[in-house]
Amino acid sequence: MRAYTRESVPPGVRTYFDGEGMKAPPRDFGIVGFDHVDFRVLNRPKLVRFFTEQLGMDVIGSGDDHTYLLFGDQVLGLHDAKEGDKPTGLDHIALRVSEWTGLKSRVARSRVVITGEKEREDSRSLYLRGPDGIRLELVWRPDPHAHNCRHAPTPPAVPADRDE
Repeated sequence: MRAYTRESVPPGVRTYFDGEGMKAPPRDFGIVGFDHVDFRVLNRPKLVRFFTEQLGMDVIGSGDDHTYLLFGDQVLGLHDAKEGDKPTGLDHIALRVSEWTGLKSRVARSRVVITGEKEREDSRSLYLRGPDGIRLELVWRPDPHAHNCRHAPTPPAVPADRDE
């Protein structure tokens, strides 16, 4: 948590005094870490090769317009940029939360803009809009180490001249 002095508090930031200095007031959304980061990209096959061949990540799912890569418990999503989108860059950051119950009401009370909600078989998400248009996702998973993708990885093609 960032500590402020009375003189360094930016205008409009609510603070409280704890005897040692000014600190931003706590918000307990139960955030425990990153879940995944998604990027919009122009050349997805090239990036997939880079992340798998050069950095050793594993493909855990893919579809016509996206590929998901796994490293540790973290997922990197690569999505084809759609017409009208910013051509490349951050699509959104997903933060893992420890509990779903009451999350939406806690977020709403803090006056964060909620832009959507989604329930899946293996997770639930709450979508938020942050400053400068940053898109955030709060994700709860019953098993935080499981990342189930809708599309199984495409099996490698078998060469035509190979005998089975």
